[in-house]
Amino acid sequence: MKAGIHAKRILLMVAPLALILCAAVVVPAALERWEDRRERLDAIQAERVALYRARLEPCPGQVDSTGIKELALRPGEVGVDVFPAFAAPEGFRLSHASLSGHAGVSAAGYLPPPPPPPGRAEVNQAIKPLAPTYKTFPPVVLPQALGTHALETLKAEIDHADAAGSMGLDGITYILRYDDKCAFAWSPAPGTRAYKIVGLVNALDSLSKEDARKATALHADVSRWIAELESDTRELAD
Repeated sequence: MKAGIHAKRILLMVAPLALILCAAVVVPAALERWEDRRERLDAIQAERVALYRARLEPCPGQVDSTGIKELALRPGEVGVDVFPAFAAPEGFRLSHASLSGHAGVSAAGYLPPPPPPPGRAEVNQAIKPLAPTYKTFPPVVLPQALGTHALETLKAEIDHADAAGSMGLDGITYILRYDDKCAFAWSPAPGTRAYKIVGLVNALDSLSKEDARKATALHADVSRWIAELESDTRELAD
């Protein structure tokens, strides 16, 4: 009986010491793992923010579309023009209710990409096309909710264009306009916000030139890109 009591007393005396020793070993290791995990999460978040901030760039000059009806915008419309380095340009005009596509059919006189930003070249002037020739496509009627959503999304991206330094020689230039505002992207890298904006632009461009049989799938594609852009904005906006 006494032996059992002594054993309990010894156990009660040793247990706190064992717990202290265990804590001295386990707690630092747990803290180190937590710090490593936090550093990894911080690095992932920093990368996501950097990709989010790689968005559209402001145009260094205005697009002069005087006399080119395919490029002229009505009040409230967004115009998008796509200029591949070695292919004919194309684009569309977007309103709340419709999408009107156009494509170049002549190899000369296209609206050029915007010049490099100030500081990288001396040129900073209006962008003046030289009598390009375009063909137009029948307007595509959009569900009002989808058209409004796409229109406001592109306007917001033009308004928030503040990136810089992505121009190059080859690649594809995307020019987005509404009212007197203009923004552009040049062959954006995958994962960047500009890349997702271009994904939306490409989906709308395809929709502006396709027949009704493919409209449903393209509507879903447009909605997917909008949802992805909005999700990033909620999580990463400054």
